[in-house]
Amino acid sequence: MTVWFTVQLDDQPGSLARVAGALGARGVNITGIVGVAEDTDGALMLTTSDAAATREAFAGLALPFEEHDPTGGLEPDRMSVADLRPSRDA
Repeated sequence: MTVWFTVQLDDQPGSLARVAGALGARGVNITGIVGVAEDTDGALMLTTSDAAATREAFAGLALPFEEHDPTGGLEPDRMSVADLRPSRDA
């Protein structure tokens, strides 16, 4: 099953590269990606070739994330930053 991961990116150069580098170091391929930026907020929604290794990469970065089932009603092409932003309650 495909898992969509959503992460909040820091508003600084290299934040996307940091995520991609951590995944690449674990041999994880990004298989789908959607990004949204509004003002200084940025969110990234992605699928990968290895969900377990993706979780490990995010944990290694101390990067909060949410997981979404692709049938959960989320339509990446119709989302805003608010839809992608991980909840602060988790």
